[in-house]
Amino acid sequence: MYNVLVADDEPRHRRGIADMIKQLRPEYRIFMVKDGLEALRIIEDNRIDIILTDIRMPNMDGLTLIERMESRRERVKIVILSVYGNFEYARQALQLGAFDYLLKPLAFPELSGILDKLDTALEKERLSLQDGAVLRQRLSSAAPVYEQHLLSRWMRSASSEEELQEIRSLFPAVSGGFVMLAKFRKREVAESYTLEDFEELKTSVKNWMKEIYQTVGPSLSFNLEGADPMIGSIVTSTHSLEWLLKRDMEQFRQFIRQVRDEFGLTLTLGAGNWVADLYSEAPQSFEQAQKALEYTFYTGAGQLVLFDEIAYNPDKPSLKMVPADTGITDALARLDRDTVAQALKTLIGRLLEGDCPSPAHLKDCVLYALVNEVKGSELFLRQEEVSNFISEMEFQVPACESLDEVEQRAAFYLNRIMDSIGERKENKSGRTISLCKAFLEAHYMEDLSLEYVARQFFFSPAYFSSFFKQHTSLTFTEYLLRLRMDKAKELLQDGDLKISAVALSVGFRDAGYFTRVFKRETGLSPEEFRKKDIL
Repeated sequence: MYNVLVADDEPRHRRGIADMIKQLRPEYRIFMVKDGLEALRIIEDNRIDIILTDIRMPNMDGLTLIERMESRRERVKIVILSVYGNFEYARQALQLGAFDYLLKPLAFPELSGILDKLDTALEKERLSLQDGAVLRQRLSSAAPVYEQHLLSRWMRSASSEEELQEIRSLFPAVSGGFVMLAKFRKREVAESYTLEDFEELKTSVKNWMKEIYQTVGPSLSFNLEGADPMIGSIVTSTHSLEWLLKRDMEQFRQFIRQVRDEFGLTLTLGAGNWVADLYSEAPQSFEQAQKALEYTFYTGAGQLVLFDEIAYNPDKPSLKMVPADTGITDALARLDRDTVAQALKTLIGRLLEGDCPSPAHLKDCVLYALVNEVKGSELFLRQEEVSNFISEMEFQVPACESLDEVEQRAAFYLNRIMDSIGERKENKSGRTISLCKAFLEAHYMEDLSLEYVARQFFFSPAYFSSFFKQHTSLTFTEYLLRLRMDKAKELLQDGDLKISAVALSVGFRDAGYFTRVFKRETGLSPEEFRKKDIL
C-alpha cells in the first residue's frame, strides 16, 4: 500500500482526483491539501510515496514544493498536473526532478497509466534498497570513485599538474594509443534500470571490454562523468588504429550484440584516432571519439564509428544556412499539408548539402525555422498557443537523438500548427457567416447586391462569393432568393394582404416579376399558394 498526497487549490478538482485514485487503487491511503505549505505539514508526520500536485496554487506552488522536497532528499515520486497552456511550467518541473506530468482535466486511462508506471518504479526502488549495501561494496571495489573523477577530468583537459602526475602512475611506461567511448541510450537506461542496477551493469560491461582489449595492449575502462551514460576506455598500443580495428571489427560487433541480448540496451562505440603520446594527446583522441558518437545522429545507433570515417563538419555554422524563404509559411497559411511536408524535406536537404553540420547545429537550425514559422503565424493563433508551441519545441527538438526523429518531430509540430490555424479560421469563418446571415435576415427586403454585402464585411466580391458558397452550399443569389421566398410564404398566410404588398415587403418592386419568380420556385402562383394554405 502506498500513501498518496493530492495538492490542488480547487476543492472540486482535488476531490475528483482523489475519487478516481480510490477507484483505481482502493488500497492506497489518500491525503488532500490545498497548497504546498499544507503538503509539507502532512509530509512531516506521514510517509508519503506519491504526490500529485497542481502547478499554480496560493502560498506555495507546485514548483516550489518540488524544490523543497529535493532539498529534503525525500524519496517521493511527484506528478505535476498542468493545463495545456502551462507546458513551460511542466518542463521546469521535469527538470527539477518530477516523475512525470498529466494534463488537466484528468481522464481515467491517463491516470491509470501513470499509476502503473509509479507502481513499477516504486517496486524497483524497494528491491534495490534491500540489496543496496552489498551492491555498493561491490561497486566500490570494482571502480574507485576518485579514479573515475581523475580520468574524466583528464579526458576533458581539466587536470591540474598534480592530477596529471597521478594519472601517469596509472599508465607506467606508456606511449601511444587511442580513446574509445561506449554510450548507452539514456531513455532505455531510465526505463529499465535503477541507478544502482545500472552501475552494476556498467561493471560487467567494463570487464567485457577489458577482455576485448587485452589482445591489443594494456587498457583502463572507467565510468565517464557527465549527463550521458558512457564508459571511457584508454587503450595503449604500438599499432595503428586502422590495423587494430580491421582485425577486431567483428569482435566489436559481437560485443554490441551481446550487450543488446544480455541487457536489452543499445550500445554505440566511438573511437578517436591513434595518438603517439597518450599523456599529452589523449584528450584530443577523446574529443574525436565524442564527435564519432555524434555522427550516429545521421547513421543510427548500435554500431562502431571511427572518427576518420565520419563525413561531417562539426563546426559548420548551420544557422547561417537557413533559407530566407522556405515556402513553409505560405503553405501553412493555405493549410496545404503536402506542400508543407515537401518544403520541410527541402529545408533539411539544404542543411545537409556539402558537409553535414554537427547534430547540435542542425537541431538548432530546425528549431530556429520552426519558431520563425510559429511567430509568422501569430495572426492565426491564440497567444497562449504561440507561447506553448515555442516552449514545447525548445524542449523537444534538442532532445531528438537522430535525424529521422528531428524530421518526425518537426512534421508533428507543423501539422499541429496547421490544425490550430484551421480551427481558428473555421471558428472565425463560422462567426462571419452567422453575421452575414443575420445581415440578410434584417435587410432582405432592400435592394441588395453581392457587391454591396461584400463591402459590409470588407471582402472583395469575388472572394465573398466563393467564401459564402463554401460555407452555405448556396450562391449568394440562391440564398437571398430562398430567404425572400420563405418570407413571402409567411406573408401570404394573411389573406387581406395584397400580392403587390407582399412582393414589396420581400424586396420585389414589380409584382408581376415576383409572381413569375414565386411560381418558378414553388410551382404555384401566390394566389394558388394562398388558397392551398387556407384549405
